[in-house]
Amino acid sequence: MALTLSELNAVTGDYCDGRSTDIYSSDNVLLWKLMSKGKMNANLVTPNEIVDNGENIRVVLEYASSNTGSYGKNTTIAQGKVKILNAARFRWAGYYASNAIDLDDKRANSGDAAYVDLVKTKLQNIEKTIRDNMGGEIYGSAADGDSFLGLGNLFNTTTSTTYGGIAEDDMAKWKANKDATGGAITFAILQAMRRGASVGQTNRAKPNLYITTELLKDAFENTLSLQSRYSDAELVTVGFANIMFSSYAPVVADDKQTLGYCDALNLNFLSIKTHKDFAFTKPVWEHDKEQPDTEVANTRWSGQLVTSNRRAHYRKTGLTA
Repeated sequence: MALTLSELNAVTGDYCDGRSTDIYSSDNVLLWKLMSKGKMNANLVTPNEIVDNGENIRVVLEYASSNTGSYGKNTTIAQGKVKILNAARFRWAGYYASNAIDLDDKRANSGDAAYVDLVKTKLQNIEKTIRDNMGGEIYGSAADGDSFLGLGNLFNTTTSTTYGGIAEDDMAKWKANKDATGGAITFAILQAMRRGASVGQTNRAKPNLYITTELLKDAFENTLSLQSRYSDAELVTVGFANIMFSSYAPVVADDKQTLGYCDALNLNFLSIKTHKDFAFTKPVWEHDKEQPDTEVANTRWSGQLVTSNRRAHYRKTGLTA
């Protein structure tokens, strides 16, 4: 006999409470860095930045300098007000995954043990589906008005196109760094990407994560001598093979990255904001009102990928091994 709805939700609660961190992404390095314990590094932005409300997610930008100049006995100090602040406004994105148990499932899995196993399998699939969807769309441009403003939007070089409500034509420092000249991936190529995305002299002001394809990651590794091959131990521990570039920036492969692409990202200026009420909601099994022998469950997330400095990132395309 199948479990009752209250028993089914009790099983769901016990199951999810024991595995809640897995939903953040165990297969996508960027989601793992921005949404899980990978962000506990003090040099990176805070994990799971929670947003309470608002029509948009606002990110304050400091884009100009105050009055300054040389100073001597005859100097007149400029007193004029200088506007130094602006704000990027990112719309909300959202993702869901859902599944159901119907009459056929109940008849085929009538024993409690079989039914519980089916419930767990369905929940695992819900978790995997939502993170796979998010993990793919985060690299591209928004597919619709509810999708991520992904890296494709961040690296859009059309100067009249707004990103976060601001166009490069209106604020020159809101520039997208993208280079399509191609070439074989080398240490020198990654150095050029780092220079192109540098917003200061310290390591904090330079890209600290490079995401490319497995073919290109392996090709870069092959350009290094055995004595120069190091990995980020934390990423290796959670399953992300990587090779270090310039001692502090891991080069990581992702199967969802576009062929020939390498993205140099500075996670000090990149984050995922999450709405407090939609931080991967716990699946709750409910009766379908029109089909009394069907129970449905879903998980939902809402937030957005945002940056506070668009120039701090760099995309290189057309790369070869």
